[in-house]
Amino acid sequence: MSLGQYALDLISKFGYLGLAFGLVVDSAGVPIPSEVLLPISGVLVRQGHFNFVVVLLVATLAQTAGAILAYLIGAKGGVQLVKRYGKYVLFNERELATTQKAFQKYGSWLTLVGRCLPVIRTYIGYPAGIAEMPLGAFVVYSLVGSLGWSAILTGVGYALGGHLDTFDSILHRFSLIIVGLLVLLVVWYVVRHLKKPKKI
Repeated sequence: MSLGQYALDLISKFGYLGLAFGLVVDSAGVPIPSEVLLPISGVLVRQGHFNFVVVLLVATLAQTAGAILAYLIGAKGGVQLVKRYGKYVLFNERELATTQKAFQKYGSWLTLVGRCLPVIRTYIGYPAGIAEMPLGAFVVYSLVGSLGWSAILTGVGYALGGHLDTFDSILHRFSLIIVGLLVLLVVWYVVRHLKKPKKI
């Protein structure tokens, strides 16, 4: 089953509740991409099944709720997990400290921009929580970023209208590109760490 068809089935069966569920778990790190759910919702808005304002409200709140869940997981256990198991994924305490400093200094902008970027937006809550970024600021910037992201993708779906097959094909290619970029990033990260000289 394609991503587009899965999203359409989820929303068709459960309506706004299905949209909300998909976006909450997506923002908490489970791969049910908003890049599929929101444009499909836009198509349904154009067909008269959904209301644009309600879609934006549901999508913004659901994505922010998922991001808060990821933040809390990172804040409660992230540091200890990194210290205990980080070496197994080539993420050491020095890199943890770098991440914490980055969020302490640029946390608001990292959250706002991160919430508007594919893939990154799904996981931005974890490092924000680990870095102990103020929760209030994280929530505000997550709301703003999620609103912008939702408006753009829902608008794209509305503009495409009934061209669902074409849209699904584009999404499939887009997903392959994202996966390919992630694989390249992981390979680069591993190679960079393996090349580091060991301390005597």
